[in-house]
Amino acid sequence: MAYLYFPTPLKLTRRIPLTFVRRTEREYPRHVLTTRTMNREDVDDYCQAATAFEASRTINPSSTGRTIALLFFQPSTRTRIGFEVATVALGSHAIGIEDMSASRSNRRSGETLEDCASVISRLCDAIVVRHHETGAAERMAAKSRRPVVNAGDGWNEHPTQALTDIFALRRGLGTLRGKIIALVGDPRGRTVRSLVNLLRLEAPKAIVFCPPDHYPIPSDVLFAIAEYQIPYRIIADVEQALVESDAIMMAPYDMSDIGEHAGSDYVSPSTTPESHRVTAEKINRTNSKTLIYHPLPRHDEIDPACDELPNAMYFDQVRLSKFMRMAVLNRMLTPY
Repeated sequence: MAYLYFPTPLKLTRRIPLTFVRRTEREYPRHVLTTRTMNREDVDDYCQAATAFEASRTINPSSTGRTIALLFFQPSTRTRIGFEVATVALGSHAIGIEDMSASRSNRRSGETLEDCASVISRLCDAIVVRHHETGAAERMAAKSRRPVVNAGDGWNEHPTQALTDIFALRRGLGTLRGKIIALVGDPRGRTVRSLVNLLRLEAPKAIVFCPPDHYPIPSDVLFAIAEYQIPYRIIADVEQALVESDAIMMAPYDMSDIGEHAGSDYVSPSTTPESHRVTAEKINRTNSKTLIYHPLPRHDEIDPACDELPNAMYFDQVRLSKFMRMAVLNRMLTPY
């Protein structure tokens, strides 16, 4: 118990107790680590909140003045800047280390992710982490006293990107129910896995994969589709997707670098075969109205000549990511 002392008019001293309200950890929604545990109500709530933030409605005071730690052990441009912008827009503060490879939370010094989470969660109100190891975010969440957002962990998941993708797809298509959604490029990526976990809630007519010949679709991705009895098929050329699908979510042809450690010598293949490239010529020749999305960065899988076509949705997808990440952070920081 703490006290303040005030002199009375009679110059007597009396003690007035101050009551400090301690927020327990259970007062707040917990971590955002995976899309597997999200239901339709969760996704609808996130999309509605993101729409409200886009319309510049009043910010929830629970989010103002808070501190968000951005721990990016793996390089990032859009996700990191997106979370920084979202944090500032909420009236909170974003802090972090520019180069996490220089911090003590790496292999050189031997500090564990668990210890890192224990320390940072005693200094900040939430943690956003990206790491090259699958399960890194979950390990940190197990020791964190504050909510943890998975901003990409190796080959595993990237839940806020998937929420952004659904938000953008709904914006472009109106609804995903009864639509054909094509996933073109490397099917092993964390963005694909998280997105499929949410597509199972949207009742699409079918999911179409256009993967490289040498990378099979992961079994857990196929299981998620089968569990909700969503038809799927595999095609060999993106031009077929431009003709048959309502929307295409592009990905790089090879994403082998996302699971590599910082400083790795691995270099992802730099050329996408013509069968997996979207070009303005293909769109015009097929008279395609298919909407084109991409979580970015792109390499050569979408020709820049597509950027000004009405099919191109990927840069607006980036714009919408700010509002979705505001929605995610705001929900985590708001008592329930």
